Amino acid sequence: MNTPGNPSQQPVRLMPEALVKVTDHGDFVSALNPNGVSRTLSWSELVRIEIQTNNSGPYGADFWWVLVGTRDVCEYPQGATGEEALVDKLRSFPGFDDDAFAAAIRCTSNAEFVVWSRDDAA
Repeated sequence: MNTPGNPSQQPVRLMPEALVKVTDHGDFVSALNPNGVSRTLSWSELVRIEIQTNNSGPYGADFWWVLVGTRDVCEYPQGATGEEALVDKLRSFPGFDDDAFAAAIRCTSNAEFVVWSRDDAA
């Protein structure tokens, strides 16, 4: 099967991370996994945003957004469908730590980066 407009290339296949769909619903965020399991978190309950990295790349999801609430956690991998729009929203939070975000992007080992917390934003 060829890609329209470029018959010499194989069709573009989604990376497994893109099979996860993350959505901002206004009052809450959700991450829907390909197996049908959905995790949701109310924005009003958000207390911390973490990025967890690991050494499973390039064969595994090695960069995870972890949104921690007072009762729930919503996590999804970098590359999830809808991630780009959500990253823009998260980075607009007062007190978001762009330096920690940049360090997480460069990290190739097992680590955790807190890029925002409600206490720091107050």
